[in-house]
Amino acid sequence: MTDSTRVDGQVAIVTGAAQGIGRGIANVLSKAGANIVIGDIQPSDSTVNEINSNGGSAAGMVMDTSKPEESKALVKLALEKFGQLDILVNNAAIDAPSGNAWDLSDEEWQRTIEVNLGGVFYCSRASLQPMLKSGKGCIVSISSQSALMGAEGCSPAYNASKAGVLGLTMALSAQVAHRGVRVNAIMPSLVESRDFGWSEEDIAARLTEYPLGFGTPTDIGEAVRYLVSPASRWASGTALRINGGFQRSTTWY
Repeated sequence: MTDSTRVDGQVAIVTGAAQGIGRGIANVLSKAGANIVIGDIQPSDSTVNEINSNGGSAAGMVMDTSKPEESKALVKLALEKFGQLDILVNNAAIDAPSGNAWDLSDEEWQRTIEVNLGGVFYCSRASLQPMLKSGKGCIVSISSQSALMGAEGCSPAYNASKAGVLGLTMALSAQVAHRGVRVNAIMPSLVESRDFGWSEEDIAARLTEYPLGFGTPTDIGEAVRYLVSPASRWASGTALRINGGFQRSTTWY
């Protein structure tokens, strides 16, 4: 039986894959047969070397997704290295600065929006050029459950940026689905992508909200793999929740 989630020979850009969720995504896509190009604000040598040593093929560059010219350079690297571009995963983002709306500085607001939303737009715009030319492609952007819920002491800039990613996903899909390019988003809940510095009591308290436990970078990678593969050929303009059974949020549509 053929595995309909294979992406053999395809070329995938994954932003923010030097570590954490992005690294998990890059590894999953590589094991599914894709060639990987990483763009990150820090060196991604560790991820690139891991993929190459495991029999895959990867390259990376240091870049800032919030700078349009650097997003274009990332796409150029993919085309020069592998000759095509089939997949873009918009994962690069910065965490929410602490504080409430009245504590939020202009600089923190602008930087969060520019990276988390602007970067998704710039990379998508650059990637759509070769995708539309070839008449095929997939874009997956990492949003968050924070797009639909807030929290005291957590910057609203993060929530707004992740909600914006959902709106951009729907807009892009409406414009390019009929031209062979599918655009979707993923809304993860709590993913153990690094050491959060929590005590055992903190972890136990949070686990009560997640019947399936915390997520891992590989869990998000598998969701991305589905959305960029032939298995999801009929999916575009949608947001997939990956939340471990978390049910506390109040949604608005």
